[in-house]
Amino acid sequence: MEALEYCLGIPESNDRRAIVSALSVCGHHFVGEGHDSAHFLRVMRKVQPQLAIMEISLPGRIWEAAEVVEQESMAALLLLDGGKRESPQTLNFRTFPYQVFTLPVDETVLSVVVETLWIEFMRKKELRAELRELKEKLQSRTIIERAKGVIMRDLSLTEEQAYRFLQKKSMDLRLPLKKVAEKVFEKN
Repeated sequence: MEALEYCLGIPESNDRRAIVSALSVCGHHFVGEGHDSAHFLRVMRKVQPQLAIMEISLPGRIWEAAEVVEQESMAALLLLDGGKRESPQTLNFRTFPYQVFTLPVDETVLSVVVETLWIEFMRKKELRAELRELKEKLQSRTIIERAKGVIMRDLSLTEEQAYRFLQKKSMDLRLPLKKVAEKVFEKN
């Protein structure tokens, strides 16, 4: 596994030192730390690590911070519970997509968990990119189909002729087909 850069949001403790030591042994690099959840997010945005590790006793709105890290795809996220704050056991795990590991975490377990989180994070990132691309294609397709309908109506062309008309305009103007289709709406 490649070496990852990571940020910590863990109060000073023996557990914190053990985690830093275990991650160092695995070749991962410490790049920043937050002393509360808001500061942690600022550090995360500044240094852009691949891994975020937060202990749920970190002062502030830890669950909201975890959601921001997840929603913005900032980094792979590992949440730890040192037993210093009420555990998330009352949370609905259908809407709370995080696994919380109880401290202390064995070095071998931590290594496997970090590797698994990283693989899952990268898979989610790829899926999000693919989903964005598919949404853009669908949006383009919808705009092109609507423009074909306008051209068919206004110029009394068949669907195939309307599409060829858009293609020709796209080539003549050296613009993407979607842009040409958008221009059809600007004129109507």
